[in-house]
Amino acid sequence: MKFKKVGGSWNPENQKEIVGKILNIKEKGGKYATKVYTLETKEAVVDVYGSAVLDPKILPISKIGTIVKIIFLGKKQGRDSEYKDFDVFLCVEDKKE
Repeated sequence: MKFKKVGGSWNPENQKEIVGKILNIKEKGGKYATKVYTLETKEAVVDVYGSAVLDPKILPISKIGTIVKIIFLGKKQGRDSEYKDFDVFLCVEDKKE
């Protein structure tokens, strides 16, 4: 039997990337009532809070059981304010020929 620490949230400014299996997607959570993606990583089960930038990139591939990698690209200057930018990758199986 294996156990993982549960709780906490991903801080992209301290950890530039996260890889994990989506366990749950909550419609509204946290201080700003954003989507919350619960990921199981190698180390723990953590929450990743959505945003106006992250949600459109992850939602098309976000299904329970999907393995994703999210990379924090840093802060960018928008028209009105600064925002956090991300790349999102879907894990796909290598096809053996």
